[in-house]
Amino acid sequence: MRIEENKALSAIRLEGSVLDLGGEKDSDYLKLIGGQFNVLTLNNDPAARADINHDLEKELPFEDSSYDNVLLINVIEHIFNFRLLLAEAVRVLKPKGKLIIVVPFLFPIHPSPNDYWRFTSQALEGEVRAVGVRELKITFLGSGVFASCFLFIDRLLPKFLRYLNYKILRHLMVSLDAAWSWLAKLLRKKYSKNDYPLGLVLVCTK
Repeated sequence: MRIEENKALSAIRLEGSVLDLGGEKDSDYLKLIGGQFNVLTLNNDPAARADINHDLEKELPFEDSSYDNVLLINVIEHIFNFRLLLAEAVRVLKPKGKLIIVVPFLFPIHPSPNDYWRFTSQALEGEVRAVGVRELKITFLGSGVFASCFLFIDRLLPKFLRYLNYKILRHLMVSLDAAWSWLAKLLRKKYSKNDYPLGLVLVCTK
């Protein structure tokens, strides 16, 4: 999932001010996103060394239309009151600004400190439309059903076998997904890799 996520983030370009909600000061994904921008990080965990320590379950301490871009990278699944956070993210976003959301879907429970939600693309589109997003593009992460199975099995293995999986079996799973997609088409069986996403990346415009 992380490889697919990084690939999707590398295709994004931002300019101006960026509010990174739930991020850390030196998050690796900030190095992947293209463009010229300055970042302000906000997190409720002091260990994150963010610019501002703030509870993401509460209203944000910023004026309306304050930022050119807002990031929610693997955050909203950990926020119980996620609808308030989405509404606040769009509120502080300037008109025509970009909201970038990344969420897991077929992914194990990973408390940080809690793990509440998983969102389908339709559910998440409905949620962001409801808070004022005009346009959005959704990228599905993963290659299909075999990649999904691989991820869950990989999490159970000891570290040295996970390394072997990463170097060898990961590529096999991608190949099997491609072969299965071709076979399903040949057999006229409904199948899409997007039915088995490891996660989703949304690029939203206010």
